[in-house]
This record gives sequence, C-alpha cells and structure tokens, in this order.
Amino acid sequence: MQAPDFNKTLRATQRMAQMAMLLLVASNLLWALIYFSHRSKGEERVYVVSDYTTTAASLVTNYKPTVYEGKNHVKNFFTLMHSHDASNYAERINSALRLIDKQIGARLYNKMKQGGILEHYTRFNSRTEVEIDSVRLDMSVEPYRGAIYTRQKYLYDNQVETIPIAADVEMIRTHRSEDNPFGLQIVGFDYKAYNPPLEK
Repeated sequence: MQAPDFNKTLRATQRMAQMAMLLLVASNLLWALIYFSHRSKGEERVYVVSDYTTTAASLVTNYKPTVYEGKNHVKNFFTLMHSHDASNYAERINSALRLIDKQIGARLYNKMKQGGILEHYTRFNSRTEVEIDSVRLDMSVEPYRGAIYTRQKYLYDNQVETIPIAADVEMIRTHRSEDNPFGLQIVGFDYKAYNPPLEK
C-alpha cells in the first residue's frame, strides 16, 4: 500500500487556509464599506469655532434646522432659565442646562446661585415669568447667531416688577432627543442691554 504524500496534503491545506483568510478579509472589507457608506449618508463630522468657544468635533445629522426651530430652541432655553418658582426651580434649570454648552450653563447657574434666587422665592413666596418680545436669528451659516429680547416679571406680595432682559446667542447642531427636540445647542450666550432693532 502506497504511503500518503504528506507534502501534497500540507500544500493543499495551506492553500485552503489562505483562501479562507482571503475570504475573511474580503467580507470584513465589504461590511466596513457598507457601514461607513450608510453612516456617511446620515451623519457628518463637524468642527465649530465660535467667538465664545471651540466646540469639539461631534457627529450630527445632515438635517438643516429652520429659523422656526432655532427661535423655539432659544425661547425654550430662555423661558426655562428665567421663569420659575421655588417648587419648579431645580427642574426647569436642569431642563435648560440640557440645551446649552455645559461650561456656559454652569457659569449662568452659578451667577443665579450667587444671587440667591431660590432663597428669594422661598422667603418671599415669589416667582418669575418671562414674556418674549422677539428673537432674531441668522441661520444661513453655522454657528447660527442671533439675539433674544424679553421682559422678566418678578411677582411677589401682589406686586409686579418688570425687568427687560436681552442676550446674544450662538448655536450649533447636535443630536435630537426628548430633552432637546430641535437638535440644537447654545454655545454662546452673553447678556446685553435691551435695545431691540427697529422693525423694517
């Protein structure tokens, strides 16, 4: 009986292993190509440098928000940040901070904390309300820039004190969520004198 040709068997085994490896590499490349192709259709990496901050790159959808959505994002933030009482102060502030850059939000919150707003609410059984006069936005270039003009009412002991408040804002796109339905994030926020532009 003839002995088996071990060299021939070994070479055949090597060829099978090489073919299996090539198929594995090809399939991995195919799946990677499909994955990145689908992701690139729905997402893009952006780098945003504004006058206020440099925002790290993040993945955002290609969807371009409308002026309506931009204005409502600013209105939502300003109302949550400046209209509350002792019972809902923490909840509304936390909701507002989800709509703004963390560092800028922390700066605003610390100023409010130093002003003793919550203590005033508790001590005088008071509250604040906000009336939005106007929001002006330029949504043609990101970061989106604009301004908001409001009147904050401080209500206490059957009295009402009205204070005009205005601010410049900058925004960029981010992921939409239940907490951030318009998919925008405020990355610049500075209070300024209340001096709204005249209507054309």
